[in-house]
Amino acid sequence: MTNIWSKNKYVDILINVLLFMTGINFMHYGQLILPVICLILFIDNKLRFKVNNPKVFILLCLFGISFYAFSHQMGFYSVMGFTLPMAYYIGCNMNKCDEKSIKYIVYLFAISMALHIILNMGYELSIRGLRKLFNSSSHYDFWTRDKMSTTVTATNLMFLIGCSYYLVFYEKNKPIKYISLSLFAITMGYCLIIGRRTSVLAFVLVFVFSFVFDQIHSKQKTNIRKRILYFLLFVGLVVLFFGVLYILKEKGIRTIFDNVYIFYKFSQSIFDENRFHLYRLFIEQMPNYLLGGQKISEIIGLQIHELWLDVYDYAGIVTYILLLIYTYFYVKDIYRLYRSRISVEYKTLFLSIFIVIAIQMFLEPVMTAASLFLLIAIIYGSAIGKMNDR
Repeated sequence: MTNIWSKNKYVDILINVLLFMTGINFMHYGQLILPVICLILFIDNKLRFKVNNPKVFILLCLFGISFYAFSHQMGFYSVMGFTLPMAYYIGCNMNKCDEKSIKYIVYLFAISMALHIILNMGYELSIRGLRKLFNSSSHYDFWTRDKMSTTVTATNLMFLIGCSYYLVFYEKNKPIKYISLSLFAITMGYCLIIGRRTSVLAFVLVFVFSFVFDQIHSKQKTNIRKRILYFLLFVGLVVLFFGVLYILKEKGIRTIFDNVYIFYKFSQSIFDENRFHLYRLFIEQMPNYLLGGQKISEIIGLQIHELWLDVYDYAGIVTYILLLIYTYFYVKDIYRLYRSRISVEYKTLFLSIFIVIAIQMFLEPVMTAASLFLLIAIIYGSAIGKMNDR
């Protein structure tokens, strides 16, 4: 795949390498690679400035200014808001914007982000061994050599989860198919070990959505029985696995999974009931702290796990409203994609990616805890927007 970003082959390769480094969060400076990519694209376009929608670009610039103005107490991380319009600019400047090109970008980010998980897992195995890896509730990052948030690590699996159904049923390139699925199995296993229930939830939702959407809209019904069989087999194996563990636990039989952190997390159920209580407390305090400053999270004693409310907590109502407006444009592009005439297989893939993005936005504070994921989601959204404009 060539000429996605530039007619110049070497410039195109360079941008792809830089995006791969962004996805893998090279040296933990993934966000800082974006200005370099923007400069290369601007020069390659002969100093012509091009975006899909100037209003959206200005909106994201205003968001960056507002986020910095009201959250400067965060120090260096308060400037992360300025990288959002950069991400939008990158997605808007694809040289070749069709279904195959966007699939390539999805794979690029899915694999590079998953490789970051592999690096973390390899580093932990090298310093702690397998037994401590299973039993510990704290984990480390390859780049920083320091303790890291398991939430951020699991976020790196989301794009590959979004690709899972397409890889199983539609990917024709066998090396890519089997390498990606093997990478998925390893990284999903690691995310389960470190106790991330969201990965399981996202995988189940994506697979169910993709299966139903595909069967409703596909004109080729020849493989429906085969796919139904695979789907039911998958569900049955998952139910059987957890059922056996539950029976063993009830009978008092110890297993190697007794001390695995994920089973402790699942014993608390998929959805933490305390989360909804915190949402209610947060919303009650919103009128009292319109300028942000992390006052509400100090009162309730915990950072709120949701993109929009987290932004409100840090940067107040103005920044919050700007993000809501951008969200409207983002959802509009999703709807345009749904209404477009691209093939069902690509539509299933692209909408599945939007689902994992939405899951992450509603369940985690990605702006302040995993801003790289938000930036990649914006690159992807603006690329989809450009394809819609064809």
